[in-house]
Amino acid sequence: MDNEIAISGTGIAGLAAATAVIAADHNCVLFGPPAQVIKGGVQLAPNGWAALSVLGLAQDVLSEATRLYEITVRSLTNGATLARLPLKDVYASVAKADLATIFKQKIEKTDRFRHHYTTVKLTCLKNDSVTIIGKDERLYRVAGLVAADGVAGFGRAFISGQSEIAIRASLATDKVALRSTIHRSDLPNFFSQPVSNLWLGDGVHIVHYPIGDSSNIVATMTKRLAHSKWQERLFRHNTPLQFLVDPAIEWTSTPLPQSSNNICWRRGNMVLAGDAAHVMPPHLAQGAGQSLQDAACLMQSLTQHTDVTSAFAAYARHRSGAVAKITQKADISGKIMAFSGLAGKLRNAAIDLGGNHLMQEWLAEVWAADPGLRSQDT
Repeated sequence: MDNEIAISGTGIAGLAAATAVIAADHNCVLFGPPAQVIKGGVQLAPNGWAALSVLGLAQDVLSEATRLYEITVRSLTNGATLARLPLKDVYASVAKADLATIFKQKIEKTDRFRHHYTTVKLTCLKNDSVTIIGKDERLYRVAGLVAADGVAGFGRAFISGQSEIAIRASLATDKVALRSTIHRSDLPNFFSQPVSNLWLGDGVHIVHYPIGDSSNIVATMTKRLAHSKWQERLFRHNTPLQFLVDPAIEWTSTPLPQSSNNICWRRGNMVLAGDAAHVMPPHLAQGAGQSLQDAACLMQSLTQHTDVTSAFAAYARHRSGAVAKITQKADISGKIMAFSGLAGKLRNAAIDLGGNHLMQEWLAEVWAADPGLRSQDT
């Protein structure tokens, strides 16, 4: 128990946190059901790659990734190119399933890891330990617990003091994301270009980029606009995207919560990570990147402090401050992308005039690696 830290959650944030705990020479016990196959992909900006480098996995992930060399912004209304931002540093897309597999392979080959296939039901915090009550009704005593079990998981509710219902209500919006992953052989060559594409429309924006042998496509809009035949309404007159009108393409609709940085990240020897700590809608492609930075910071905090309490306090203090700026920018970006009518036209005109300079200035702070992270891959 003295050297064992528990992780709650078997998604990417949980697996990354487990990697961090083991890399810091602590034993790790993972709580949660076997991870299901995760669909879709993520874009990782330079800050995400810096975090992976700290965790010692940058090259492993890059070998499975698709390098992207440009971000292109276009008008969904008339197809005009508004801006092109060349990507000089590493920026790449990777399948969520591949990312999760790399983490699992890293942690499962050590003798410091074990997995309990149950979820956390309750916890009892003491000065230097955490007693976990699993849904299997067994007791587990560990030195600390990292809750990376998502927005509606036990961790966020326990630390914030809010109920799951209250948390969901506080994050609810009228936005949805419609997602599809389509094999690139079934799409025009345009979708295979190593570019991250952003289309700005009237209250709608579309993002698509290649990932492996597929193209990941996400359309964000209000629930009202996402009613029947939305594809025809958006894509019918847009030559590059008109193929997406095909009724055979399957779209998965998921609600989009508003950006949120949980004010309290820590309670005793229990801390939050990933979506449990910060809700990051995909307006800046930072959901995975910030979770990776959580893990890298956790690893370094555990390495630099001799006791879990001090390490968790340092981690929570540092990451809560760093993430606050990013969530704020994600929120502003989402509002700008949702402009419609005259506001949407003015937005497009401003991007057309300011172009690369505007984008570079806006993204520089987001993409900058956390100055507290020092690469171990030297």
